[in-house]
Amino acid sequence: MSYLDNGSTLRSMFRLMPPQRHDADPDKSEVLAYIRGNLACELGRAIRAFNSMRTKKSQVLVYDMVHRQWRGCDWVPPQDEDRVALLLRTINELKRDVAYLKTSVKKHERLLGQLERKRPASKRREEEEDEEVDDSPRPEPVVDEALMETARKASAEEVEARQRSDQEWFRSMSAALDELDKASPASVPPQ
Repeated sequence: MSYLDNGSTLRSMFRLMPPQRHDADPDKSEVLAYIRGNLACELGRAIRAFNSMRTKKSQVLVYDMVHRQWRGCDWVPPQDEDRVALLLRTINELKRDVAYLKTSVKKHERLLGQLERKRPASKRREEEEDEEVDDSPRPEPVVDEALMETARKASAEEVEARQRSDQEWFRSMSAALDELDKASPASVPPQ
């Protein structure tokens, strides 16, 4: 959004611009003359302002393809019949855009379906290639028997230590529960 010297924006100044014709020759362009008159600036700045206002991102100025004129984005004709015609044209343009988007979505869905159908075949090829690689003889790992025996003893000791700690925990818990189960003296009813 570009701010002008007086603090307003180009959108606020030109959103209601009436339809004007544009020419390749800047001196014959009604749009550039209108912009120059409202901004009170030179031709170069008017061209830059026009180019920034007509981009799809800003859309301050909209091109009417039927009449081949540029107009402000919020401009409506003064007569009711013309307003209705403008709104109908706008609705028809939006319908065309929606139809185009629907067809492109269907096209992409078709492409995705084709890719999904092709995927299992490629996976099968990959699995076949993996099987061919797996048929090659693998080298036997070198095992140190003394190291393996030491690891077995260490794991057996860890298992025994865990069992002992579990048994101790079980004994302490059962002793605590037994103390709670002993009969407590009868309580005296309140008077």
